[in-house]
Amino acid sequence: MEMYSPNTSIKVLKSFLLPVLVLTLLVVSFLYKENIRSFILDSRESTSKLIDLAKDVSTPGGLVSKIDSLDAFLTEGGVFLYTNNEREKYGLAQFRADQGLMDIAEERLQDMFAKGYFEHVSPTGESASSIADDINYGYIAIGENIALGNFENDQTIVKAWMDSPGHRANILSGKFTSLGVAVGKGTYNGKSTWIGVQIFAKPLSECPSVDRNLKMTIDDKQQRIDNLEGEIAALEAKIRDAERGKNKNREEYNLLVEEYNKLASEINKEISELKALIATYNSQVKAFNSCIEQ
Repeated sequence: MEMYSPNTSIKVLKSFLLPVLVLTLLVVSFLYKENIRSFILDSRESTSKLIDLAKDVSTPGGLVSKIDSLDAFLTEGGVFLYTNNEREKYGLAQFRADQGLMDIAEERLQDMFAKGYFEHVSPTGESASSIADDINYGYIAIGENIALGNFENDQTIVKAWMDSPGHRANILSGKFTSLGVAVGKGTYNGKSTWIGVQIFAKPLSECPSVDRNLKMTIDDKQQRIDNLEGEIAALEAKIRDAERGKNKNREEYNLLVEEYNKLASEINKEISELKALIATYNSQVKAFNSCIEQ
């Protein structure tokens, strides 16, 4: 009768448990990989929702005065004041003075006199929006009103704009928050006359910023997870081969399993960090998109 030996029991137990362990490891590995792939695909979709910024440009046709006043005189401050008075009548927030827009308005004014045209786009292609781009003035929406003629005063030119549907729409637009004004007297078509320019905008700076470097960090981390996934797949193949081999090297097998577990832990850490980064990024994108869609 064969005597009971603890070693014999351990050997039997090992022979039973090892296949179970390997099977469990491979099932967990498969599910783990599928979860990684699913999360990476979801994260890439989540970080691609920053809408392309479609800049809104509003430029109704130029307004020409029907009456010439012998006492014509315009001021930038007066035009700005009467414009805000019109907004106040309709319960709208007043425009904020914006130096960048004033610079654009002044450049547009001088360019029209210098090149002898009265249009929203110069003969050489310059416009309010292109000048804004040239000076790195970020905007979500921009508009321009122009007027030509010897208007009696600031109130008269603003009233003329308000009597014109397209120009009135710019003055009363809810999408604009800032204003720059330029007025000046010069020669146009051989005649001494005034030109008035209003530049409206909603500056990009009014919306919460989105950290583009954060998006790059997310992309880099996703790439690292892809690389780690490739490494863990290679390890899984080695573990399968080690288990199928006739001359099983348990020490080598155990080292592979240990390495697999370390790699799995590292991937879990990377995914946890990636989730946090994506949550921050998406929060920024949501706030930005909400602002520009107002």
